[in-house]
Amino acid sequence: HYKDKGKISRGEYWSGRVCCPLPQSETCRRTCVTATSLEELTYNQGCRQSDELAFFSCLERQSIGEMCCAHARTNECRNSCFEIFKNHLTPTRQQRNAVVETCQYNSPKVLNCVKNYTKVTPVDNIHKHLQCCDKSNKSKCREVCKNVLTSDSSSQEIIDSLQIGGCGPPLLQDHFWQCFLKPELNVAVAAASSSKLSRIDRVGMDSAKWHCCQRSSSNQCRKLCSRTFTKDWTTSWDEFHIKCLSHKGEDELRSCIEEVDEPCELGCDGLNFCTNFNNRPTELFRSCTPEADEAARNDFTLWQSHNELALPGLSLPLKNISQCSPDTWKAVACTLQIKPCSRHDPSDALLCRDVCLQVLTRCADWHAVSPEHTAESVCNALSPSNNNNNIDLSCVPLQKYLHPSENNYQRVDGQVSFPCKGDPCEPNETCTVKNYNECTKDGGGFCRKTLPGYTCTPGCKLGEVSEYAVPSGIFVRIPIPNNPKGCLKICQCSDKGRFVDCRPLPCVQLNNCWMGDGQQKEHGSTFELDCNTCSCFAGEIVCSKKQCHLSTNDENHDLTENSAITYTTLPCNCPPHYVPVCGRNGVTYPSSCLAKCAGLNDGDLDYGSCGDPCKNHPCPIGHKCISNPQICLSLKHKPCPQYQCINGTANCKDLPFEPVCDIDNKEYGNACLLAHHSGKLAYRGPCLKKCRSLGEVCGINGRTYTSECAAWSDFTSVDYKGPCVAVGLMSNGNNPGPRQCDESIQCTPLPDITCFGTTPPGACCPICAGAIRILYSKKQVDRALYIFLQEQRSASSLTLQATLKALERQVQVAQCVLRGYLTIELDIFILVQTTEKYPSELQLEACVQEAEKIANLINRQSPRIASELSLSSLIAATVVHSRFATSRGWAVGVSKNLVLVFSTIFVAITFF
Repeated sequence: HYKDKGKISRGEYWSGRVCCPLPQSETCRRTCVTATSLEELTYNQGCRQSDELAFFSCLERQSIGEMCCAHARTNECRNSCFEIFKNHLTPTRQQRNAVVETCQYNSPKVLNCVKNYTKVTPVDNIHKHLQCCDKSNKSKCREVCKNVLTSDSSSQEIIDSLQIGGCGPPLLQDHFWQCFLKPELNVAVAAASSSKLSRIDRVGMDSAKWHCCQRSSSNQCRKLCSRTFTKDWTTSWDEFHIKCLSHKGEDELRSCIEEVDEPCELGCDGLNFCTNFNNRPTELFRSCTPEADEAARNDFTLWQSHNELALPGLSLPLKNISQCSPDTWKAVACTLQIKPCSRHDPSDALLCRDVCLQVLTRCADWHAVSPEHTAESVCNALSPSNNNNNIDLSCVPLQKYLHPSENNYQRVDGQVSFPCKGDPCEPNETCTVKNYNECTKDGGGFCRKTLPGYTCTPGCKLGEVSEYAVPSGIFVRIPIPNNPKGCLKICQCSDKGRFVDCRPLPCVQLNNCWMGDGQQKEHGSTFELDCNTCSCFAGEIVCSKKQCHLSTNDENHDLTENSAITYTTLPCNCPPHYVPVCGRNGVTYPSSCLAKCAGLNDGDLDYGSCGDPCKNHPCPIGHKCISNPQICLSLKHKPCPQYQCINGTANCKDLPFEPVCDIDNKEYGNACLLAHHSGKLAYRGPCLKKCRSLGEVCGINGRTYTSECAAWSDFTSVDYKGPCVAVGLMSNGNNPGPRQCDESIQCTPLPDITCFGTTPPGACCPICAGAIRILYSKKQVDRALYIFLQEQRSASSLTLQATLKALERQVQVAQCVLRGYLTIELDIFILVQTTEKYPSELQLEACVQEAEKIANLINRQSPRIASELSLSSLIAATVVHSRFATSRGWAVGVSKNLVLVFSTIFVAITFF
């Protein structure tokens, strides 16, 4: 006791001491109160940043405070400075004014540092909210409310002060808070006036490509890019192309822009000139089209007739390429046009240096070239170098396309199909793949004609010159024109092909992240912290919440009874007991321990699995309750809607087409029609085929479903038959392998003996599929959620279901389907599975390739991810599926980025 007291007094002046109540772990709290510095704390393994993000965020704040306040030249300035950082709330106006008064003359460095850290946005016309104060049923809240609205000046200050003053958290169902969150009258006026703006003012020249501007390596190109794709396309495109897109140092920017119009998609076939590119259903290409095939033929003919290759600053004379490596030059022409790309890093195709040297040494007429130019000097400028005679990871050997494909799949035709390839829909429509086949039947019940495996939906293009469009109903993030800070707004695509209801988002700077040890992590970087995967996004550190294995000899654990510490593998080292609880975010947690580890409190939980939300008749008289369970990605989503109230007098035909299936396998156009026909809901979505509609099953998300079809409709794969009865133990490896539960759980055998299987976190049985784990930013969700709650609009686009539905649109193979769930380790687990009961090797590989393609889109922050609101919070993805062991080397897919062969060759050729 006296020893600990001495340690506590020894560190009483350490600024981090104010954070000690925050850790969830008792060991970490005890370590904090005896520590004297951040270094001493982090050295002790009892506190891990991946497990205690709120605590380390507080420590980071104190560290910044020490840095700012160290410049103070007087005690008054130093004291007022420390007041700014002493808790987690927004500094009040009085605190900020105190810093100005005590520091502006003698300690200007302190003032500037504090200003950078405490930027706030003033709120106009605060007094118009005074009438909201009287709506509170608490006298203390009414009094505090009036005082706050006459003293504080920023929205965050007001919210902080109201909560501290006794008004409670901002809940939408609370009449007091509803008054504050109501949309203002001038919003309607602004919306009306915005309709008078031009299309360019509303959505820019190409808002999708604008998201690429952050990938630029120079400020000049970043500004040019932003100006080009918001409003000034005609005046700045030439300058942007010459100074940026043609510059070798802007490969990442150029690749991102190219991906908007020509994303990497699986499959290549039907080519007449580039025949060596045919029969490659599991390789990625940007432009495998008849038009690209014909363009490659024209390029090759041009090179034959001119015997000259145009390079930057050099016209390289060639020998007769009809006799000098004609197959190689044909492969070069085809690669430039068909544009193969890698599943690992689908950036610009690059010619491997050894191939470049080979073809130029052999076929260039070096006698007619100045001695200062050699094959080595030219290839150094055009191609990456090899490492230890191995092909560099940023290229693929050209030899791959010198011969026909060696794929030996049995009966390739019909195994995988790409219905949306070639854009079969109208220009104002978007194409969506259907993962089930429909057909018109004859009188005998036999399929007479197979209908197209896709649907065409009205859509909105993201700009005047954009080729990328989103379906109607989707919310997107669009840059606000003439805004140097790069602020965004949320808009919704209407069924008339226009973006409407635009609302500004809070501006966010893409800052680096400060770690507890004072180091920085770059924005967009992914790193390991203990055993967890973490990512830095706009100053926020996001980590999975795996339980790291601790030694039983760790002195930070309480071993008073000399008993060994059990490592359960579950987050927060929770016991592997299955006593489910339902969180207010709609998630069924295997235990209250795991729910609390995820950030929920006792008041957020109901014991038992999340069941029928209509059981307690929540709808008013004259309405019928229809279940609509959702998983909300933010705990600030209060409440998280779980049901829909159908008005008995509503005209169902006026409501959107959102099909539902009843227990008799009858499909209705929306829940309203189901209710008016007295139907009983089986699940949301169209009636599914190839699944069992009877018999309870346990989903990989730990939730019991009434049938396999009901699980599938909720984007959930089946773990095992029967109700959920267990939580699976966790594995830190990428190949969890066999079952994770006891023998009482009967797992379905894997469909292919060559598939090792991946066991989803917390599930019991392995699944044969492509699998990735995704980190998402809760702050990104919260920023958008604030806008929806402020205007009392449905925030269904910020749910897990909306995210999964948006990701599913990225899957272009008709024989693959995307499923996923929010794991107990606080990340999103995604599976891309085949729709076939007994899939072929080709179908399995195609689905795995689609999963890896999605992971790349997220990790590269493709505009197809960054533009769409439902996907914009996804910040990092890790591939976790196991490889397949087959006779042909299943793991061998597309290697690294393919051939650029002189990125500027094609541009130069067009001038001949």
